[in-house]
Amino acid sequence: MATITRRLMQSRAGLAWASRIAEVTAIMAFALGIAASFGAAGAQDGQEWSPGITVSPSPPGDAWATENRPAAEPQQLPEASDAVQRAREALAAAAASPGVILSARLTEDGRTLNRDLTWRIYGEPQEAEAAPQLVERRDNPSPHVRLDPGTYLINVAFGRSHITRRVNVGPGPMKEETFILNAGGLRLTAYAGEQEVPDKTVTFDVFEADTDQSGQRRLVLSNARPGVIVRLNAGIYFIRSTYGEANAQVESEVSVEAGKLTEIAMAHAAAKVTLALVTRAGGEALPATQWEIATPDGDLIDRSVGALPTHILAPGSYKITATNGGRVFWKDVNLEDNQTVRVEILAQ
Repeated sequence: MATITRRLMQSRAGLAWASRIAEVTAIMAFALGIAASFGAAGAQDGQEWSPGITVSPSPPGDAWATENRPAAEPQQLPEASDAVQRAREALAAAAASPGVILSARLTEDGRTLNRDLTWRIYGEPQEAEAAPQLVERRDNPSPHVRLDPGTYLINVAFGRSHITRRVNVGPGPMKEETFILNAGGLRLTAYAGEQEVPDKTVTFDVFEADTDQSGQRRLVLSNARPGVIVRLNAGIYFIRSTYGEANAQVESEVSVEAGKLTEIAMAHAAAKVTLALVTRAGGEALPATQWEIATPDGDLIDRSVGALPTHILAPGSYKITATNGGRVFWKDVNLEDNQTVRVEILAQ
């Protein structure tokens, strides 16, 4: 994930070549009617809920990461137009120039990835402490890149997975370089009771499983949304799921396998509580009330301001304090799993 950069001296002729290649590639795509259709793995139905986490079986192969093209009936292509023929000739000439033709796979025997790849090419620094300079960046999956002969560092990123290799470019025609990412996918969901948690009320933080000398884990991705596939290098990760904005959290380690999609369902124990400061039982809640929720020992859990704030909390005992008009009121409450309750504090 490190970012590396390099200086590139390009002549006007080189810039014209790059522009020409982009132009003729667009012409060919239009003329030949190339279209891409991307598939997405469907949600798993019928999973029985249980506390902790559930790992769903991975779909076969790496179909979740590559496009699925339906088999096409053989057909006679029309004769190429002059524009298409010129485009082919220009691409052939470009391929005969020094450079690289890049592609990437999740695994050694996987299919070539055809979307969501970012390539960065850097010149190898001449001095040990010098920062490499960026030469090229390409966002297409299999770019043809013209390069002067020399040694380069090439990085490809697929989501949060990435790999960097040193590549030598010779004076001859472009050579093909295939990168094996050794990466997989992770899709996370969360449940409370037997119901899936609404998307906007839960987030996931993904950490490396290993800790440093101070016991801290390196954050890989924060605030990941449920149902979205996260692409990661194969390995073990530590996942923290937060339901609401307070202390309803579940944590677990998860293994991501190369070329596979791992689906994790994290089950939360939580209660939903709405707070109200009233002058009589069942009365109208007083506006502009400041709220604090703390443990019996006084550790602050959450704060809010308003007449009827709602909090999602882990089951347990809490001291709830309401401040309004300079006066302070409080109440001890016990919350149970899967409970939805209104807690009223009398302003007297």
